[in-house]
Amino acid sequence: MDWLTFISSLVRSLAWPVFALILALLFRDQILQFGSFIKKLRAGPIEAEFEHDLEQLRSLSPGRGDVVNARAGEEETFLTELAERHPRTAILEAWTRLERAARASLSSQESEDSGPGEVSAARLPELLVQAGLIEQPQVTLYHELRRLRREVARDLEPTKEAARTYIELSRSFQAQLDRAA
Repeated sequence: MDWLTFISSLVRSLAWPVFALILALLFRDQILQFGSFIKKLRAGPIEAEFEHDLEQLRSLSPGRGDVVNARAGEEETFLTELAERHPRTAILEAWTRLERAARASLSSQESEDSGPGEVSAARLPELLVQAGLIEQPQVTLYHELRRLRREVARDLEPTKEAARTYIELSRSFQAQLDRAA
C-alpha cells in the first residue's frame, strides 16, 4: 500500500465521524436545550417520552383538589413515600386506587348499565361521562394515565419525579370523582 492510498483510505474512514463532530459543535446550544427536556433516555423512545407525557397531562388535570379527610392525606403520604423507594410500584398503586375510585363513583350513581365491577377499565370513562361525573378532558387524562401505567407495567423504570407527578395527577382526578359523587 502506498502513501497516497493510505491517506485516501484514512480520509474516507474519518469523513463521517468528523462531519458528525462538526455538526455537534455547530448545534451544541440546540442539543443542550433538547437535553433539558429529557431526564433519562433509554434505547427505545418510550422512557424519554414518559415524563414529557406527564407534563402535558397536567393541563388536562382538574387541578389539585383539597382533600378533606385525613385518610386521603395518609394515602397520599403513603404513595409519595412509596414513590421515593419504588417509583414503579407507586405508579401501579396510584392507578389501582384511581380505577377503584372511578368504579365506586359509578356504583354510587346507580347506573342502569351493568355494575361498574363488570365494566372494563377502558369503558369506565365513557360511563363516568354519561353519569355526569367527568367531562371530555378528563376522559383523555384517564386514558393517558392508563396508557402510561401499561408502559410502566411492561418494563419502564420511571424516575422518582415522574412517579410523584403521576401520583399528583391521579389523586387530583380521584378528588374530582369524590367531589362529583
